[in-house]
Amino acid sequence: MAIARIRIKDSDELRKIVVDDVSAVEGGLEIISENMPMDSKEKIDVLCHDEKGQIVILKLSANEDDHMFFEGLKILSHVTNIKPLLKFTYKDFKINEKEAPRLIFLAPAFSPQLIDVVGQMQGIQMDLYTWEYFEFDGKRALHLETVWQSEATKSKPRRVTPAKSKPSKAVSGEDKKEPESITEEVVMVPDEADSRLVETESKERTKKKSIFSL
Repeated sequence: MAIARIRIKDSDELRKIVVDDVSAVEGGLEIISENMPMDSKEKIDVLCHDEKGQIVILKLSANEDDHMFFEGLKILSHVTNIKPLLKFTYKDFKINEKEAPRLIFLAPAFSPQLIDVVGQMQGIQMDLYTWEYFEFDGKRALHLETVWQSEATKSKPRRVTPAKSKPSKAVSGEDKKEPESITEEVVMVPDEADSRLVETESKERTKKKSIFSL
């Protein structure tokens, strides 16, 4: 079976894909807001809560970028401070303001240094997932691989597998334009494609410099 790997051009396109089916990230997530302004410069990519009402922040990147770690921490601090306001503003959502928010990073790759820093941090629930976007059998699906997962997250509902993902939905207005995606045809069975692509990204990741090593 021919599998086309689709290159997502920017974080905005990635955000639309994630919002279309957030269950690909984690089962039980409900989206509160997307592209939500935090200040004059920063926006919250996707703000959710899980099945227990715990606020979940999705920080997205279309490229490997260690700076997203610091941006994510800044957003996490801001959301922690305004939990009561969020609960009051979004009354239709079951937000549990007693629970500390948690942070999920999605990027095509993470530097070894960033992974090490996240693994050593205490008191903050953070998870790292690498993403790849595929098209096969007439369907498109976001495939995620776990890079780092907190102990608390390991007990959460499993993510929906690509095989169960639904085709991309039609949207209206400005979003109706076809994304300017670049595709690569990979002729192999799905299991082989996943393992080889993940191995390739891992090798490329080790060659890149990280701001943590400067």
